[in-house]
Amino acid sequence: MCNQKVSKVVLVIINILFILLGLGLLIPGILVVLNEDVINDDVLPALKSVSFGVTNLGDMAKGLSITLIVLGSFVLVLSLIGAIGACCKIRCLLIIYIIIVLILAIGKFVIVILWIIFNSDIESKLKTEMKSALLKFTTDDLTTHELSSGWNYLNMNLECCGIDAVTGTGVNKNNYHNSVWYQGSGTTELPVSCCPSATSSSYTSTCSFTKNNDPTGHHSKGCYDAVKDFATKYSVAFICIGVFIVLTEIAAVIFACSLCKKSKTGTVV
Repeated sequence: MCNQKVSKVVLVIINILFILLGLGLLIPGILVVLNEDVINDDVLPALKSVSFGVTNLGDMAKGLSITLIVLGSFVLVLSLIGAIGACCKIRCLLIIYIIIVLILAIGKFVIVILWIIFNSDIESKLKTEMKSALLKFTTDDLTTHELSSGWNYLNMNLECCGIDAVTGTGVNKNNYHNSVWYQGSGTTELPVSCCPSATSSSYTSTCSFTKNNDPTGHHSKGCYDAVKDFATKYSVAFICIGVFIVLTEIAAVIFACSLCKKSKTGTVV
């Protein structure tokens, strides 16, 4: 009886933690959706031009944030099932709780292993696809060409230029070098959006972007690193929360099993 009471108390405490962890996923997911530096209608055309398997970077960015919101909500519901099952001593709820938690724990473990194995390949492919998409850049303005406008807004919003950091003129130093726009841009080396003073309301450059001369005054960071930094800002929190959830899930299964095995009927005695 003492062990049963201990298991009940611990399981309730664990599910209170689950509620907090669910909020820990739900709130950052909402913040990603609301962060208009990347997830907005101006930038999305550029991200959607970056193919990634059967999807694209724009849909992935929006889908990931929605997934986090759904997952956070699911964890909240699951924690309520566990808490009610423990407090009211309902065996069928505890069994459902154990099964779902086990599936989630195994799924997270598999995802982590796959991420460790394929992370470097994913990053390499993503950068290559971003460079290929930038070659379709055709117009240096914010209205004429949706794709080009998207890249320009991305440059301004994330304070970046190109995919790799621009180090000078030429194909290996400037990702715009082989773009459609560059071939017919006359005397300009980089688009106006690479200049820190450029804004959507005042799209003019005060930087030196003359062709055949190393451009000066441009954003120093490449957009690949800028997008990666944006993702990393949230991923650190997600990873920490995820690891803690897995450990908590293991403890939850142990104590739920301990509480559940005391009865062979629908209600824990």
